[in-house]
Amino acid sequence: MRAKPFSNARGYSIIQLIITIAVALIIAGFAIVGISRARDHVRLMNSAREFAGYLERARGDAVRRHTGATVFVVDNNTYGVTMDWDGLGNPTTRNFDLVQGVTFTEGMLGKSVSFDWRGRILREDSFGFFTRKSFGVSDTDGYSVAVGVTASGDVTFDSQYFQDSLLPPVAFTNTNPPGVMPEPGATPQSSPSSSPGSSPSPSPGQSPGASPAPSVNPSPGASPGVSPSPGASPGFSPSPGVSPNPSPNPSPVVCSLSANPPAVSIGNNGETNISVNRNDVTGSGTITADSSNSGQLQVTPSSQPVSGTAAVIFKVTVKKSSGSVTFASTGCTSVTVNVTVR
Repeated sequence: MRAKPFSNARGYSIIQLIITIAVALIIAGFAIVGISRARDHVRLMNSAREFAGYLERARGDAVRRHTGATVFVVDNNTYGVTMDWDGLGNPTTRNFDLVQGVTFTEGMLGKSVSFDWRGRILREDSFGFFTRKSFGVSDTDGYSVAVGVTASGDVTFDSQYFQDSLLPPVAFTNTNPPGVMPEPGATPQSSPSSSPGSSPSPSPGQSPGASPAPSVNPSPGASPGVSPSPGASPGFSPSPGVSPNPSPNPSPVVCSLSANPPAVSIGNNGETNISVNRNDVTGSGTITADSSNSGQLQVTPSSQPVSGTAAVIFKVTVKKSSGSVTFASTGCTSVTVNVTVR
């Protein structure tokens, strides 16, 4: 006798299998993207920390040998370090490559810092690193980090501000010579010797001798002599006739400043140059630069001498926030450049 098959025995339908596979692929896709981007970030941090380590090593070498050491950017993927590598007092240069996929941010090509014998540099500086995200939507979609060096030589890692900009200004109490306090022995000796010696001597000698002579006879003689002054005024009356001619001279030409580019768009921890020049002016002067947010936007140098209409270059380094830079010069209208951090 043949057994009957169960009429209610069922398996998975094709639709259910397709849905299950689709959900598994979606989860696997998110996992692959997350793991790939985590690897990108690890590579970026490793390259930046290695660079920071060489900065510290170069600074220590400069202090140890009482001479200079330099770290500089060769190209977008390579930097060099000039220092005493073997400890024999002979500085040499070695080049190092960033991890694959990591580059310096825009504007870093040719940038360098030089430590003096005290381990300091001229002004605070910053180096930016960038890596593109895996499966990113554009070439600028990625991660960035900055390694900074303060003017005192301290190396900072991914600081959110320019550290030196947070320091309060230093005010000297004595400016002649600057910052030098007078010696304490000078004041008590000078005050007694001058006051008694000078006050009594002129008072007796001048008061009796000068009182009989003060008859101010010359004054009336002088006053009529000066009275003809009204006669001189009509002699200068033609001056109003000269005023209408020179009056239009100051109006036509006004000195102004021009900046190139007029606006800047730059990535996080990036750097760029702005060229500034004066128009319709001759002679020498000074162009100053002022940042609207010194903690996030640094301009170096703060001022530059200029001759005529020649152009000067200012370097703008940013962190993560936008701002603006205002350039000014005495006698000229200022110009403001907006800096957008993307």
